[in-house]
This record gives sequence, structure tokens and C-alpha cells, in this order.
Amino acid sequence: MLRSLLSRINPFSKAPHLAVVFVEYDRKKGGSADQTFAILQQYLSTLKGCGITYVRVDNKYENMPVTKTDRNTFTVGGDNSSREFSGWQRGINALASLQCPYDLILITNEMFLKPGPSFLQDYATPELLKKSLSEKKIIGRIDTTFQDYTLFGYDVSSWVCTNCVFIPKKAVEALGNIVLINDNIHEIFHHNYSSLHLVKREQFSLKSGGDSFCIECDLPASYTNEIRIKFDAPLSDPESPISNADRQRSAMISAITLNNQLVHERCFVRGLFHDQGALWSEQTLLLDLPQDDAQASRLVIKGCLPPETRQKIINNEVSIVVYNDARLYQEHAPINKNYQRWIVEWLTERWHSRFEINQNTWELFKTKAAAIFNESLLTAKFRELGYPPETYGNKQYY
Repeated sequence: MLRSLLSRINPFSKAPHLAVVFVEYDRKKGGSADQTFAILQQYLSTLKGCGITYVRVDNKYENMPVTKTDRNTFTVGGDNSSREFSGWQRGINALASLQCPYDLILITNEMFLKPGPSFLQDYATPELLKKSLSEKKIIGRIDTTFQDYTLFGYDVSSWVCTNCVFIPKKAVEALGNIVLINDNIHEIFHHNYSSLHLVKREQFSLKSGGDSFCIECDLPASYTNEIRIKFDAPLSDPESPISNADRQRSAMISAITLNNQLVHERCFVRGLFHDQGALWSEQTLLLDLPQDDAQASRLVIKGCLPPETRQKIINNEVSIVVYNDARLYQEHAPINKNYQRWIVEWLTERWHSRFEINQNTWELFKTKAAAIFNESLLTAKFRELGYPPETYGNKQYY
């Protein structure tokens, strides 16, 4: 009687009910998704007094019916059209059709333990859930690169990682659908890959003796002002691992000229990585160049390689690859230059499954970029609705 009276006076005094939507792909009984889900349940077992309903969404099988597999666990076929975001929306819809009562939702997936431990192991408490409800906050790990990013007119410079985030139910209802990037991805990128993106791929030979090099190539008149340069070379021993010491060494660029005019000097290309029997620069070099639309331009790059790197290269043969990333984007794309650069850098250089952007990977690139855009835009939309992001606490995990 007293508890009921207190709940009417202060609705946040009672333990909240949590709905957990866990998205996975191609679940195999006893496999990694099951193991990850078991760890998730273990972390959430500390929510004493809180009701929990789990919905496991299998994004590979869209037509799988809703099935109750445990007293508080349901499985349902997913929707992989917008990757995990459409899967989460399918789980939210399932909660509504099942008429499951809940106060807030935890959206997560089988990758919630990547790239490091989850904050849930220390911060899954009733107090955190009550904080999310009473202060109207979405709570999770907040990421930023400390650059200014804008997308569709929103500031997306920081965002909550959606692999594990608490959201009040009213915020989800106010938003309507957490899939924010679908066909509008083509307001950002071209439908088809542009052959103008790859400006030049040219092989050259390092001079015998010494570690210096001089690369010369002609840029066609179609290049845009900002170009991105990458180096690669075949390895003498493709099976030989690249040591951590090798990764720390960098190629030094002493001077870059365009039509005999100095445009850049004294810079480093960071590190190395080993990919399919080739040695790649781990970092591309961005150059802002003057442009003459009427004629091709002569680009000359001078520098040196560490001896340890040079010894690994077959016949001193190295390739230079020059990209125009601006050709990937619509002319008036609703995304600022910083975000354009970062999305390319992340997917081609920093991500664990990085890849080169070309005709064969164009759809993959757009799909991966759409998921990243959806994550950052989701935080901005919730902020606009009056639900700003907040970190779980002070402890750092990765």
C-alpha cells in the first residue's frame, strides 16, 4: 500500500522494467552469439528488483515467427535492410505486438563486447536505469574524434555507441523509427561508383642503393583539388609477419611538387600493415593542390624508406595510388568536409575489416557508412527531442 502510494507521488521510486533488444546474425545454437547473450544476461543480473524482457532478433532470417523460448525471452526474425538498426526496429515492433510493458529499452547486439569490455560489467544498476528515466537521458559510451561533423544539418561531432545504449521508452516512441538512413544515403553518395574516384595507380621502381625514392606521375585534368595518396608493394615473404617495430617506422616525404612548384614538405606516412601479401601504408596522405582544368599536372614526390621496410619489398617495386574522394559524394551532399574525410579514413585505414573503395566494394562502403551515419544521427535526433546523451560513468574500458 505504501509502495503504491509512493509510486504515484514519484513514478521513479519503483524499480523500472527493462526491455532488451539483442540483434544477432545467423545464430547457431551454442555459438558465439549464444555465449555473448549469456554474458549479457549475467551482467544484467545485477538489476535487482527490475523486470527484464529479452527479445533476440536474428537478422538473417526475416520470416522467423515470434517464439517464446524462456519465461522472459522471445526470439523473432529480423530485418537486415539497414543492418542492426532495422533489426532493432523489428525488435521494438515485436515488443509492441506482444504488448510487453517496459519503461526503457537497452539496444545491443552480438558485438557489444567489441572492441573491449562493456561498461555493463560495472554499471548495470537500478540507479543507472532510474537516472535515464528521471533525467531523460540516453546512456552509454560516448565517442568523438574531437572534430566538427555535420550531417543533414545536425551536429554529429559526438555520439553514443549503439552496441549498448539505454533509451527511455518515451524517447523511442517520440522518435518513431530508429532507422534514419535508408534511401537518403543517395543524398550523400552517388548511386554508382565513379571511375573518376581513382585518379591514378602507377608502379615505379626504387633506385638501387640507398633508401631514397622519387615518384613521378601525371594527374589528369579531371582531378579535384584534394587528393588522397596511398602506397603499396608486394612482399618478398607474404607469410612473414610485420613486427610491431616495423609498424612504428614511417616513410618520410621530404618534398612534393606540382608542375615544379612546392606544395608540401617534411611529412611522415605512418606505419605499415600486411594485407593479402602486400605491404600497405597504414595512413594515406591528404593533399590540397592547386588545379588547372585545362591540362594534366606533373606530381613529384620525394622521400625515403626505412631500410627494414625496403628489404621486404620484391624487386624494389612500389605502387602509388591517387584518389579523389570528392567524386564519391553528391555535389551538394548534406555532410561537411571533415565528416566526408573521416568516413573514408575509418573504413579504408582504421577499421579492423578495412577495405579499398572501388567498383566491387561500393555497395559495401555505402552500407557500412550508412550504419555509422545512423548511429551518429540517432544521438542528434534524441538530443533534439530532449533526451541528451550521457556517459555511464568515469571508468574507461578501451
